[in-house]
Amino acid sequence: MRENPLAPSSGLSTKWHIKNHDKLDKMKRFLLTIAAAFFAQTAAAENITYVCKMTKQDSHGWIAPEYAFKVDPESDSAKVADRPEWIETRFKNRGSKGYRMVWHKNARLSAGGNARVRYQAYLNPKGNVVKVRMSFANMNAANKPHGVGTCRVES
Repeated sequence: MRENPLAPSSGLSTKWHIKNHDKLDKMKRFLLTIAAAFFAQTAAAENITYVCKMTKQDSHGWIAPEYAFKVDPESDSAKVADRPEWIETRFKNRGSKGYRMVWHKNARLSAGGNARVRYQAYLNPKGNVVKVRMSFANMNAANKPHGVGTCRVES
């Protein structure tokens, strides 16, 4: 009777059997890595970029005149830019209501010092409309700037 019931019965050693399985496992991992990289690149191509001009503002300078949103609804992710750099956001697909994106920034106050601010944008891709609200994250301020804008899709 053999020691290992899973060992090959053709007289090959268990050592050879394990060695070849390790090679197969490495090859499987390699192929899965290549497949994941390929699908990640195709998923990156699914991003939709919205460029939005703010038309109505009650912001006192807190709401930018233009925003860009890079949205990937398939992977539930989005980025926003009001300057050259992109900022990661918390993203929620609200179905027929559109997308909600939330991000934080450190902003300079006119009286001096810094304030942590929270931005929230509601983007309706069907109507190409965006609503942006801002609030101070670490202070209780009555001023809650907001703005409304129209968007266009860029690829």
